[in-house]
Amino acid sequence: MSPAVRLLALLAAAYAVPTLQAHIPPVDAKYREAVTATLVAPSAKLYLNFTTLAAGTTNGTPPALAAPFQAFAPKVGVRWDEKYLYVEAKGLPDHPLMAGIKSWQQQVPIPQTYAGDKAWRIPLHPVPAKEPMSAKTHFMRGAIALAANGIPIFNALNNRGDDAKKFGELDDFGGHCGKADDYHYHDAPVFLEKTLGKGKPIAVALDGYAIYGYNEPDGSAPGKLDEFGGHETKALGYHYHAQKVYPYINGGFHGEVTEVGGQVDPQPSASHVRKEGSAYSQSPLRGALIKDFTPSPDGKTFELRYTLNGKALSVKYVANEDGTWTFTYSRPDGTPVVETYKPNERGPGGGGAKGEGKGGKGGKGGKRPPNESEGAKGETGDLGEQAQPGNPEANRPKSDRPKGGKGGKGDPSGLIKPSPTDALKLNVYADNWFILFINGKLRVVDPIEYMPHNVVSVDIMPEYPMTIAVMAMDNADPKTGLEYGNRMGDAGLIIKFSDGTVTNAKWKAKSFFKGPLNRDIASPKVQHDPIPANWYAVDFDDSSWAQATEFTEERVSPKESFTKAKENFAGAQFIWTADLDLDNTVLFRTKVEAPAGYKQRWTAKPEVDMTTVTKQLLNK
Repeated sequence: MSPAVRLLALLAAAYAVPTLQAHIPPVDAKYREAVTATLVAPSAKLYLNFTTLAAGTTNGTPPALAAPFQAFAPKVGVRWDEKYLYVEAKGLPDHPLMAGIKSWQQQVPIPQTYAGDKAWRIPLHPVPAKEPMSAKTHFMRGAIALAANGIPIFNALNNRGDDAKKFGELDDFGGHCGKADDYHYHDAPVFLEKTLGKGKPIAVALDGYAIYGYNEPDGSAPGKLDEFGGHETKALGYHYHAQKVYPYINGGFHGEVTEVGGQVDPQPSASHVRKEGSAYSQSPLRGALIKDFTPSPDGKTFELRYTLNGKALSVKYVANEDGTWTFTYSRPDGTPVVETYKPNERGPGGGGAKGEGKGGKGGKGGKRPPNESEGAKGETGDLGEQAQPGNPEANRPKSDRPKGGKGGKGDPSGLIKPSPTDALKLNVYADNWFILFINGKLRVVDPIEYMPHNVVSVDIMPEYPMTIAVMAMDNADPKTGLEYGNRMGDAGLIIKFSDGTVTNAKWKAKSFFKGPLNRDIASPKVQHDPIPANWYAVDFDDSSWAQATEFTEERVSPKESFTKAKENFAGAQFIWTADLDLDNTVLFRTKVEAPAGYKQRWTAKPEVDMTTVTKQLLNK
């Protein structure tokens, strides 16, 4: 019996399901019946019209993989065919939501329709992947697993590549809402064991392998786990485990999956209701602390309460009969602002503070978002600048602000300028020194060439596609290749951009200074190869270069400056050439395409061509 079959058999035996769901085709409506599902919220019951599957419609034994989800019936529905299990849910769990979030980007929970052809699809017969993929460098978008209560589980790293849990973005149950106001987890929902029972799977990864809690079903601690948080046992075959440290859930996929646009494909998409406009911004609301979230008994009215600088505020929203949603936002002074949205349509354009906003082409001045403090800039429609609390432009007297222009009220040129939120955060640690170029332009020079080792953290404007070129140098005597007189040194480079770009074995690397040759310390000799004049250029041919080699943190042994900032490098790997000890000057290159769905917001361009300036500086 294969490990996968053993796992399915044990799952079937582990659960006692009093009413089995019928085995029916994926989306055939004749096998459905409408029922009312009850979700228990913090202080009210939420009634949702939910379409589940009619029990007893046909004869058939449900697959074992359905058992965790059936424990939450009728709030979660299942159906299946020969290849897949289909799971339907409304996207709102029955535990308190949102409370405890310290870094809030103003999203709120809205019911979703994960049903019909938008149901979750999980393989019933998982197949080990020939080339397993890690969540450190893949799957920065969308779900990687589905909790037993029907809530999707995303990568522990958010779409910036940061540990969402460590950054205070999650509520007390390890979840928060995405830009589509879709609630999901980034942490293992081990608390579901209270409903499921100890030793039962709490979730299933989208490759079809079950995810258990911190322990094995018999209560014992799991043995050694692989990089994805899984292992194989005689009793269960391959399976994943929740962990109390990163990656918390499955850190990638042992089984076969397809990645499209940075996420597992296929998977259902959330239904967008709101778009940024005059009353709503997706900017972090600094100083906000969420208190609670309460739905009405009929599931049509919702309220999220929070405090901002000690003042009690809220977002209230109602699902209207015509399919629209009406939101009532609180300004900082407590006065309400009302907006109505049509699902999947962009919200109305906003404007600058007190009607003095910078208008992009087609953008109009108008009201600022209600959560911005007096004088802060508001948004300006599809192309306008995003609101930025603390932006110095907001403090300029009205008489000094640009007026008029073909883009509406704002810059006379009609151009849209980039704002701080358009920038990427770049973190670099090099042993000992580096210089970095993007698209042929000199961008970063390590200000400390020797000791102490330092982390360089700067803001970078994205220029997709980005050709990144780095020269990294270890501390080595050019004549001997040694340091401190008679020692061979070691090196290492690790980089992370906030768009998820990280150093790994996909980068190209080539050494141009090697020594001491043959590790001969007594009579050291070195080899210097000429560095190409245009090695940093976009059109430089690096096809003959070898792939970089990844090294563990233990092998590189970075200094204290790195360990203190380690969370800023989540998902990145230390890289060098294959010889970490003898290769002293190494060039690295990689090319980064724009993230899926990315569109540059600003239209203004610099007057100076930094590519030309870079060439002039280097030629001198």
